[in-house]
Amino acid sequence: MEQALLGKIDEALAEIRPMAEKSFEPALSIERQLAWCRTFLLKGTGENRPGPFSMGLIAVREFDMYGDRPELAALINEVQRAMQAILGKP
Repeated sequence: MEQALLGKIDEALAEIRPMAEKSFEPALSIERQLAWCRTFLLKGTGENRPGPFSMGLIAVREFDMYGDRPELAALINEVQRAMQAILGKP
């Protein structure tokens, strides 16, 4: 399961990073959270967690409400749900 989740995180990061590189604030926040998830899965450490997960909400607001990238929003939400399950958080 973790390998599949890592693949989804990498897929989401590949789409988010170009937006983050342009200093798009919502993308920067999502990128930080995805990067933390990736590090946690690879190293098993939860140090410096970037606060409570909000990447799913941000993604829906920024990429799905107007229909421009609903698949990206769905992917980010899937990652968030999986990480919350791993961490034992609702």
